[in-house]
Amino acid sequence: MMNEGLRVEWLVAGLLVGSIVAALVARRAVTAFWTLRAMAPTPTLSRRLSRWVKPRSYSDEEFFRADGAAEPWVERRQQGLARLASFLRARYPRCADWGDALRTSFSDLRFTDANRVPFPFARFMRDHFNQCAVVTASDGPRLQDLDGHWTLDVGGSYGVNVAGFARYKEWMARGLERVQDLGPVLGPLHPVVAENTTLLKSVSGLDEVSFHMSGTEAVMAAVRMARFNTRRKLIVCFAGAYHGWWDGVQPGLGSERSIDDCLTLKDLHEASLEAIRRRAGEIAGVLVNPVQSFHPNAPPPSDAILLTSGVRRTEDPSARYAEWLRRLRAVCDECDVPLIFDEVYTGFRLAPGGAQEYFGVAADMVVYGKTVAGGMPIGVVCGKKALMRRFDAERPMRIAYVVGTFSAHPVVMGAMNEFLRWVVEPSTAQLYTEMNERCAQWVQATNRRLLDAALPVRVVHLGTVWTVLFSEPGRYNWLLQYYLRAEGVTLSWVGTGRCLSSMDFTDKDYEALATKLVAAARAMKADAWWLSADEHPKREKNMRNRLFMGCYALAFWDLTTAMWAGLAALFLRQIGHAILEPPCHDKEALLLGFNTRNKTLILGAYLLMPIVHLLSASAWTVEAMRSIGAAVAVEWFLWTLVVVGGRVAYLVWTHGARLAMVWFVKLITDPITDVVAYSPRYLRRA
Repeated sequence: MMNEGLRVEWLVAGLLVGSIVAALVARRAVTAFWTLRAMAPTPTLSRRLSRWVKPRSYSDEEFFRADGAAEPWVERRQQGLARLASFLRARYPRCADWGDALRTSFSDLRFTDANRVPFPFARFMRDHFNQCAVVTASDGPRLQDLDGHWTLDVGGSYGVNVAGFARYKEWMARGLERVQDLGPVLGPLHPVVAENTTLLKSVSGLDEVSFHMSGTEAVMAAVRMARFNTRRKLIVCFAGAYHGWWDGVQPGLGSERSIDDCLTLKDLHEASLEAIRRRAGEIAGVLVNPVQSFHPNAPPPSDAILLTSGVRRTEDPSARYAEWLRRLRAVCDECDVPLIFDEVYTGFRLAPGGAQEYFGVAADMVVYGKTVAGGMPIGVVCGKKALMRRFDAERPMRIAYVVGTFSAHPVVMGAMNEFLRWVVEPSTAQLYTEMNERCAQWVQATNRRLLDAALPVRVVHLGTVWTVLFSEPGRYNWLLQYYLRAEGVTLSWVGTGRCLSSMDFTDKDYEALATKLVAAARAMKADAWWLSADEHPKREKNMRNRLFMGCYALAFWDLTTAMWAGLAALFLRQIGHAILEPPCHDKEALLLGFNTRNKTLILGAYLLMPIVHLLSASAWTVEAMRSIGAAVAVEWFLWTLVVVGGRVAYLVWTHGARLAMVWFVKLITDPITDVVAYSPRYLRRA
């Protein structure tokens, strides 16, 4: 009896332990599901691709035919680019010579050279162009280069120039004058530090302040203090955001360190909020770059990204993004997770109170940089008292080491004080309003001129941050910046897609900028880089749809070839939908079968299958790749049956057999209807 009782007890204990383990596993599975649904795939995929993609340079002949243009257009392009290169060499010879002399010794210059254009085009452009900009003076929004030319600056010193260069010159001079008796004394603090701290607390609405030497360093400090004080390690950021060059917040390209403590989620996505709720116990902070409202979920037009060739919607996203930030704020409050605003770029540019004021959302920590030091280098962290501690009173050996030699340099503090005293003046708010209104009016007027001229270029903006978008994708859109250079426009470097204006831009300056932009676009179109549908029919669309239809027949006798060809076309097709069409939302899901988010997840599963095989392969020989290709094709076919069959079953269950068959027939005939939709007008019935 006793043995029987022990067996029962052990059985009960085993069931109890098993139940606990099963519950934990189930909970982890649910959390993993919501995390996967919310995760942005681009950072991880781009890292993987960076290891596999090999260098490829177009030959001189291929360079001009990258989009399949016909011979007459190739000849016009060759003549136009030769003319542009000759003009720039003749106009900027001293700048070019200066750059050539320094390039082998100055790695920063070589880095910008390597990132100006898409890499297949880079070799040709390096051989024929030297775009080094060397400037010696500023006057309003204009810069004087080494060759004596005055150009219109839209680089804005990477975000520093908000108030106009003349003000910064004055603030830097007055700041130096205030502290010149002290000089570079570090350790002991100049009295001006106290006033700066008070002003920053007032502007940010937060309890404490910490000074650093750059925006990147300030982000590092904010993340470290958030982790230290929450005792959690995970930092959440959002797709497309840029938080400086520190690898701890670079889960995509730019860093090769293995990152397991930074989770990149999708912006403006319900699943992201749910993922934060479910993983709140791990999250030290949610890091937001509010300039994301400019380009939600997309790579930012920034100093590391070329001018975008994608077609994006141009409606004002500010109201929608403000609502998203309010919901994010509510979730962070609900889960006791700190919300951190990275305002290195937006702080003191959108409004005197930065993005907090502009969007009407308060953060728990705010990181400032760029303009706040009145023209000097700076990084600032403002935060709630509980998040700013760098030592543990209960455990004296536990500290968060955040400090820097030059963090409160007297000259920086002097210039910062001049800026902060100016930015809190009541009259300054009106200057911001006028600055933003002038930029908005310029954008509207410029877009009218571009539309009237039938140019595939549009301008969008957030405050005084603006960028050029294109109404059609193209292989050569990045060339516009070389044409802008020829018109006398200076960017941060050729290749940047985020441009800036400032308070010293007058109506006359904006008119000149619009004229230069339109002239550059006209010249580019005249040189045949943008061809109309009649000049260069969209053969890739017809090819894509022929490939789809061919795969139906091909699948009956060569499944491997059919699936690989079909999936290549499917990915191309889905990318086209994502770029060329507005996203499908839930209300459209019944008609279309799946919304854009669901289709992207399904395609992600297709993409994951070959990646798993490649990572687990014993060798990457030709024979092994053939075996993998066949296995992947079978898995893709089975996954297709699951997706399509599951959808049909779901529709039968919820809406009846008739609607399920309507959807199925639509799915099968979709490629044919696409051919009709994309065919030239003269092939369609009137």
